[in-house]
Amino acid sequence: MNWDRFNDLKIELNDLQRENLIKYKNILQEENKIHNLTAIVEDQEIIDKHFYDSLIFTNVFNPEGLSILDIGTGAGFPGLVLKIIFPKAKIYLLESNGKKINFLNKVIQELDLKDVWTLNERAEEYSLDNKEKFDVIISRAMAPLNILLEVGVQALKVDGTFICLKAKNVNNEIQDLNGQEKKLGLMLEQRQELQDDVLGERNNLFYKKQKVTPSEYPRLYSQIRKRPLGK
Repeated sequence: MNWDRFNDLKIELNDLQRENLIKYKNILQEENKIHNLTAIVEDQEIIDKHFYDSLIFTNVFNPEGLSILDIGTGAGFPGLVLKIIFPKAKIYLLESNGKKINFLNKVIQELDLKDVWTLNERAEEYSLDNKEKFDVIISRAMAPLNILLEVGVQALKVDGTFICLKAKNVNNEIQDLNGQEKKLGLMLEQRQELQDDVLGERNNLFYKKQKVTPSEYPRLYSQIRKRPLGK
């Protein structure tokens, strides 16, 4: 297995971090035989397309020591990877699928990770009950921007950062949003773009929360789906 790509992110893996990533990979491969957790199953592919991809944004944003909510974490990307690499971060893994929550708990227990919690809830419901709790909200390819930002924004502190890890077609999502992130109190502050030989196109968006989100957001999920922001 080749870890050289991590040098591009100025991440020098210590022995414990490398050991934990390998354990994580092994558990993922074993559990994936029973539960459909990922279509990416080869050793190097997991390292490149899950682990490395989860960390690209850290080239321009340091998550160490921050409270982070990972919305729709799935098999733990990027949240669990962040916990392994940035141990002082406090990570909350939000996932509505109970089987994936069980998998995440297994990884956390076997790697003996601290200050990381799993949340088996829906994003729009959790954010309403936990307003302005987190320094960072992050999500990797969970939903279009005009849905994702609305369901999660209430849980973000004012001056916090909403990080959306995206691949291609992000310009279409930005166009569909049509500037309506301002209604949520958000402003697009930074965009990280790169073209990678293995991963293809990557676009990571960083929204700053400038003010308190109005109480009418998020709407019921049925309403959000029927008429997303910008439509």
